[in-house]
Amino acid sequence: MAKFKICPECGKRNPTSMLECLDCEMDLSDVPVTDEDEIKKQPSQADNNTATVKVRVCEECGEKNPVNARKCRQCGEDISDVVPTDDLVASNDETTHYVMASIDGAYTMELTECNSIIGRENMMKEYLSGKAYVSRRHAELIVEEGKLFLKDCGATNHSYVNNEMVPQNSTKELHDGDIIGFGGNEINGKRQEQAAYFVVRIGSCI
Repeated sequence: MAKFKICPECGKRNPTSMLECLDCEMDLSDVPVTDEDEIKKQPSQADNNTATVKVRVCEECGEKNPVNARKCRQCGEDISDVVPTDDLVASNDETTHYVMASIDGAYTMELTECNSIIGRENMMKEYLSGKAYVSRRHAELIVEEGKLFLKDCGATNHSYVNNEMVPQNSTKELHDGDIIGFGGNEINGKRQEQAAYFVVRIGSCI
């Protein structure tokens, strides 16, 4: 079973050899190595009414951004030097919804399965069929233990989260507000027409 280090700052699963978190650069030198079995043995927090997540709050407009964001998704301000802070989120018995909404506003899909293959010949094909940079089997969206993950399926033109490439056949946790690029990233503020871009929405009421 794969071993990893969970960043105490942002929750990212890092390779065991990492001394700093790949997302937020938190010091991992004293973080213990763990695996899925060890996580399952930990006490459940299902009875808590609230939970905390880390966010970067833009000093310019006040937008709450994912902890790994380097620019504010609302105003574009550089927030790379903003210290992540705790943000309270509901953690009750309400059903969590996972929604993929295209940036152009033309398509929205709620994930109803634990594993969903995304591509021109799979889920969302009605929207992705005209996007030449998206592979037929591009990526997999995985819902596991109340979290959403993206796994790149070895796509020719790669998958991007917040403009950072996800290594082929690797998995990355997604957070509310993350921007996913299937087949392209953003270059000098411009998105590639033949790629597909989505914003992730996670919540009990969407």
